[in-house]
Amino acid sequence: MKKFFQVIMLVLLVSACTNDQKSAQGFLDRAHSLYENDQFDAAKRTLDSLKADYPKQLDVLKEGLQLMRRIEWSEQERNILFCDSMLVVKQAEADSMKKLFVFEKDPQYDETGKYIDKQQLIERNLKHSYIRSGVNEQGDMYLASVYYGSGRIRHQQLKVIAPDDTYGETAVIPEDGGANFSFQDLGMITEVVTYQNGKDNSVILFIYNHKDSRLKAELIGQKKYSFIISDGDKKSLVKTYDFSVVLSDIMRLNKEKEKAEARIAYLRSKL
Repeated sequence: MKKFFQVIMLVLLVSACTNDQKSAQGFLDRAHSLYENDQFDAAKRTLDSLKADYPKQLDVLKEGLQLMRRIEWSEQERNILFCDSMLVVKQAEADSMKKLFVFEKDPQYDETGKYIDKQQLIERNLKHSYIRSGVNEQGDMYLASVYYGSGRIRHQQLKVIAPDDTYGETAVIPEDGGANFSFQDLGMITEVVTYQNGKDNSVILFIYNHKDSRLKAELIGQKKYSFIISDGDKKSLVKTYDFSVVLSDIMRLNKEKEKAEARIAYLRSKL
């Protein structure tokens, strides 16, 4: 009798294993079908359910892993196609906008070049205080406060104030001969402080959002000096900001494409 029950249990166990294998294969077949119809998210969810519900069906799970890799490969190819199509659009925008700027790069000192609005070239802005902006090839924008006067104020910070008394304020940039430098010419002093790598503390965006307002620039240092930001300088900043967004988009899309290509190379090695 004991042997009889052992046989029955063995039969039941084999039957259960067979049923589990069929059910697991059903999940796998469903995932294949979804994949063939480009329903990648649904296919991945089905494979996740397969893994959770039938952890002992190793042969089916192995096939499921390979299918998951093929799904990801297809997703990465789709990402590359999207990036390529958007890059065509963004590059056309950038090429059109470049006409408004002058490109500057000193091969001896500069790793990346920068674009300056033609209206803000130094030779066009001598002997007065103003706000200058520019953007490098990677889309990183910077802001600079330029003081021109008969005496030093040794400014290290810029504050921009709107008519409603709201304001933006940059970080403090100590005198270092680079980001904060000054020089004297014919008895007149020029001080230039550059705010980059986030040191503008969103003052760039503040000016952009208040481009139609009368904005006061306050240079803060040992002394204070104030002036109204000209409409021309605000327009230059707006153009530069818009250009920086397009250049940043191009950089981001290229990086996303590189990541997708690297992932496909990895998946190819596994398949």
